[in-house]
Amino acid sequence: MTALLVAGLGALLVGLWVAWVYRSRELPIPGRGWLAALRIAVVAIVILLLADPLLPGGAAAGPVTRWLVVDGSRAMGVSGESAESPWERARTRVGEADDRTRVALLQDSMGSVANRDSVLARDPVEGASRLAPLLRRAAESGAREVTVVSDLRIADGLEVAALRDALGVELRFVDVGEAVRSAGIAGLSAPETGRASTPAEVTVEVFGTLATSGEEARVEVLRDGEPAGEEQVRLPGAGRTISVTLPVALPDSAGSVLWTARVALPDDRFPADDTRSAFTDVDPLEGLVALLSWRPNWEPRFVLPVLARVTGLPARGWLAVGNDAWLPMDGSGGVLDGAAASRVADDARVLVVHGLTGDAPEWLVRAQATGRRVVVFAGDREGAESAGMSALAGRPGEWYAAAASGPLAGALTGVPWADLPPLSSPLAADSSVGVGLALERTGGERLPGLVLQDRGTRRRAVVAADGFWRWGFRGDTGADAYDRLWSGVAGWLLALDDGGLGGRVGPLERVAAADAEVPWSAVPAAGGRVAVTSTGADGGPRTDTLAVGADGRARLPGRAAGSYRWTAEVLAPDSVAARGRIWSGRLEIEAHTDELRWPRDTTLLAASAAPARADLGPSGRPLRTSPWPYLLLLVLLSAEWILRRRAGLR
Repeated sequence: MTALLVAGLGALLVGLWVAWVYRSRELPIPGRGWLAALRIAVVAIVILLLADPLLPGGAAAGPVTRWLVVDGSRAMGVSGESAESPWERARTRVGEADDRTRVALLQDSMGSVANRDSVLARDPVEGASRLAPLLRRAAESGAREVTVVSDLRIADGLEVAALRDALGVELRFVDVGEAVRSAGIAGLSAPETGRASTPAEVTVEVFGTLATSGEEARVEVLRDGEPAGEEQVRLPGAGRTISVTLPVALPDSAGSVLWTARVALPDDRFPADDTRSAFTDVDPLEGLVALLSWRPNWEPRFVLPVLARVTGLPARGWLAVGNDAWLPMDGSGGVLDGAAASRVADDARVLVVHGLTGDAPEWLVRAQATGRRVVVFAGDREGAESAGMSALAGRPGEWYAAAASGPLAGALTGVPWADLPPLSSPLAADSSVGVGLALERTGGERLPGLVLQDRGTRRRAVVAADGFWRWGFRGDTGADAYDRLWSGVAGWLLALDDGGLGGRVGPLERVAAADAEVPWSAVPAAGGRVAVTSTGADGGPRTDTLAVGADGRARLPGRAAGSYRWTAEVLAPDSVAARGRIWSGRLEIEAHTDELRWPRDTTLLAASAAPARADLGPSGRPLRTSPWPYLLLLVLLSAEWILRRRAGLR
């Protein structure tokens, strides 16, 4: 009623203004009172539509104002002590609904409107119950009453409580659930990478329900399907979890390891939450801080551990011992040939090329030129020029760090430059563009010692002097300055986002939900296409051609639950880095849901006992849902326009 009074007052004021305009601003033509009346009628209709009053008696012929929302989550199919499941009780309510009630299925996202027959014929398969999006949709369609038939495990219950009063919908819950005997895995944490034949730990989060609180269950961890560890645990109360850490051993060979955690409880009624999966890469060659030293000296031994520490990424290095042989610095994994070393460079998250000279292999020169995050230690003038610098022959003498600028200024603030060992043989020509660290020798001559090159989609730090390792070797002040220098460089490089997989092709997450699209990274195919062939639980092989966005991201269509092996090949655009390259890996699809992790929210029943607001008013049809106001608005506007033109007005 208040809204109608405000609307009426607004219409009166606007009507007086329209009458004044026609009386004092328009030409004094015959019949202008009728034109003013038409304009006032148009404005009045618009104001009424904004107020949106209910049309008395309109419910019988208007849109459906009652919704019956049925929870379609998997937990609805689980029975407790009774033989009848919540889903069977919910279908009984659906069968009793009349033709004036709209039936909707509560799902993990928006939900869907369905007819009674389709709901009665299906099984509950959703992973969660989110009511807020469907509640908004019902209110926008003019619904006045929404009845939710559920086991009261609503994932967004707090949001629903906040929306209930704001939307003015009478929300009622019908409880068809009961206590269920179950234990489940809430999460599984395993190290992302590890060294072969070394010990590791995995952590399993276990939960129970109200019916199993205090009982014992067995937690087991499998490594590629074989038992790796187990422990008996006492289940926590409903809504709580307990963490179990199990010691495991990594295999003797390199590759990816699939960990599977499962919980065993006698007479568990809900197996959909009993297992979780995770991967560990053993001695990986992808996504690394990868150092390739063409002309080895002491620098790799100092810089690689620092970069590993400041980036938190796995780091490995190889030293050239011939034109086609690369020896691992840590002594593991065997010698790489040129082709394998080239793949390491292409797949690195951060590539460090040390000792780049004019006689370096073509693939190494290409990798440092096309990589997204690269550090280059130039070994001679030709190497510096290959790294995009204006270079000169190494200058003799002792050169001291004098000043940091640009992105490195903050990291190196307060460094006592005079206390650091000198550097030698600077190669860069004098330049003021991108200088991160300037060197100076006696007499005041300055040259760049480290240059930062930002190419938008690629960043490269070029070290144009020799001897930085002496800072780390000296200890104390020198080691601190060395750490801060490479911390600043690494931070600048890693600020460039590429989805976390560097230049490789593969899923962003190797454990994904069943039937859901899998986000995919394909930086080498940015703006083009990549073909992914998978073999696994749904048969195969199956090949999908993915369209890759300019940001290097794509989406793989959903898969059924199970284990898959995949290969990927870039179809377009053609590039040297991707030509003829086949990527491969593993993908685990889970049919997991943690609905029973949360206790039933019985407060929803108390909230639904009272109407959503005191002034629900009589049921009826909202004015905005009728076509007649809009038709009348068009007729009146057209009539005024025609009459004004005939009278000679604009």
